[in-house]
Amino acid sequence: MAGAGGIAARFTWHPDYANRTLFDVRQELVDDISADQRAYELAMEAAEAKESDALASIMALDKKWSEYDMGWAEADPGQLADRILEWRWEQEKRHELIPFSEIRAAAPPPEIPPQQAAWLSFLKRLFGRD
Repeated sequence: MAGAGGIAARFTWHPDYANRTLFDVRQELVDDISADQRAYELAMEAAEAKESDALASIMALDKKWSEYDMGWAEADPGQLADRILEWRWEQEKRHELIPFSEIRAAAPPPEIPPQQAAWLSFLKRLFGRD
């Protein structure tokens, strides 16, 4: 987070994080993501016994985190927290509650793993779109 001013950088304007350090907010995000990933796993395991309860839990967790990463349940909590924190810090710098989609659109697309790239290349050749 270039420009954050080091570890002691604080939110001053942001309505949710005012007077808190970047480090504290990041740690809270990591803890929340980790706890929700565990809750997601437990809901998936209980899905057969109590399908409607599990579905409600899963949908609530997906609604909370999928805006940031559709694969949030398997994502590294630290990396996901960093992306969210970068967005929140940008809001702080602008003094404006910009949508996450604006930050997501500006980010470079993730690198495709070699196995997936080979598969995609095969499909393009197969369907004549090479």
